[in-house]
Amino acid sequence: MRLPGRHPRTPASIERDLTRLADGTLDASRREPLERLLTASPDLRADLREQRRAVAALRAAGRFEQAPVAVRVHHRALAGRARRRGPTRTVGLVGATAALLWAVVSLSGGQAALTVAQAATIAVRPVTASVAEPRDGQTALPGVRAAGLTFPYWGDRFGWRATGMRTDRLDGRPLTTVFYRRGAASIAYTIVAGPALPARLTTWTDGGRTIVTWTRRGHTCVLSGRGIPARELQRLAAW
Repeated sequence: MRLPGRHPRTPASIERDLTRLADGTLDASRREPLERLLTASPDLRADLREQRRAVAALRAAGRFEQAPVAVRVHHRALAGRARRRGPTRTVGLVGATAALLWAVVSLSGGQAALTVAQAATIAVRPVTASVAEPRDGQTALPGVRAAGLTFPYWGDRFGWRATGMRTDRLDGRPLTTVFYRRGAASIAYTIVAGPALPARLTTWTDGGRTIVTWTRRGHTCVLSGRGIPARELQRLAAW
């Protein structure tokens, strides 16, 4: 929809304005045009209700100052799908908004300050220990466990071979990371011990790095790589 005297409103700009309207930061000059769209679209009104519920959850957790990061994550994850569906319809907003906002708020569902974004920064740190190759037929790396979980051996099936590992502690949470390489590309697989965030498989990009998070047996896993297609990381995460 194009309003007189204004630039065309794209799905991404509408979603940004919805988020700002929900948290009370939308500029007055943009509020009236957005309210016209809301009046004409039940879908947008439903989206706004979900945005407001997510904002309320953030405020209840006492970490609303992290919302700008969550907003960026939310839009990166949904912008492509929103463009394909048109300016008054987005896909998966009901589940994705809450999941992504909570993922940025806390890995423990609000009990600690550690965020998925922080956990993903481990991927750029150096290796501190070696990883052995498994024996024939094994699908897990030997001698590497975190929170009772093993790390997968992806060498034969996907061409990703483990090159090393490291252990860290952020905000009191143990993190174990195994690094994999295929040709010149590298990825990092981090398992965060402790209560998992309430989210399903979630994918977004941050600073050129693609990040996939999911839950394994109650613990959060973070898989990331620079310049790696999201579909590739999702395939590894689902294996």
